[in-house]
Amino acid sequence: MTPSDQLQVNASAWQRGDHVAEYANRRLLPVEVMILVRYREVLSRRTLEVGCGAGRILGYVAQLGGEAHGVDISPAMVEHCRRRYPAADTRVGDLADIGRTATGPFDAVLALDNVLDVFDDAERRRVLGDLTGLLAPEGLLIFSSHNLAYVDRAAPGSNDRGGRAGQGRGRRLLTELTSRPPSNVARAVARIPGRRRNRKRLGPLQRRGDGYAIVNDSAHDYALLHYYIGRDDQARQLREIGYELIECLDADGSPVGPGEPHPDPWLHYVARI
Repeated sequence: MTPSDQLQVNASAWQRGDHVAEYANRRLLPVEVMILVRYREVLSRRTLEVGCGAGRILGYVAQLGGEAHGVDISPAMVEHCRRRYPAADTRVGDLADIGRTATGPFDAVLALDNVLDVFDDAERRRVLGDLTGLLAPEGLLIFSSHNLAYVDRAAPGSNDRGGRAGQGRGRRLLTELTSRPPSNVARAVARIPGRRRNRKRLGPLQRRGDGYAIVNDSAHDYALLHYYIGRDDQARQLREIGYELIECLDADGSPVGPGEPHPDPWLHYVARI
């Protein structure tokens, strides 16, 4: 697999614009509420959210009274943001070439919902470097990323090819389905063939690198390839690019310190240049 393979798979999925309804909400994780409160002063200045989607976070940033900007690769998402959150300046743009769309300096750049994880390792590092050029001195980068410790906590030898791990997933799926309303069960069953096709197509593109992995996870019925990295490797990567890690937080907003193999599927990071 090459970086362009992963980027093409992910970009084509997001550019279709058929996920607006799924993301057009204002629900926040506890950690996101904490971030908005703790860094309110900075976020109320000049803030850019990359991969803003349908404005789930951007809408709150715009309400802080500062200058809120959003960029997303999906024209449908951007159009929704413009209608729903007119106080924000929202534009169609590619995070892989963010300098063409956004003009700094910004006091804060948000990259939540794991948007940086659509890239392979080298491209992700390049984009993180590009974002330093958009930040003002002492500017903050606030982002989330898939947690490799979540993948590694699985029992040795477990995989998606079957065995006890496969049986366990099957039992969990059965329990989940039987607890849903019949209409939801019917929709879930109808999606199974597509999930299998996506898994067959993209599963072989998974790979493990030095301190990271590219994983075909269950997001959007296995239609994407995501970058996973652990807390300590992410801290090291940020240092190498020129950031200082301020804090790493789990989904509840609790700090995750060095050497802690936290089991959450993703973690939130706050860094500055």
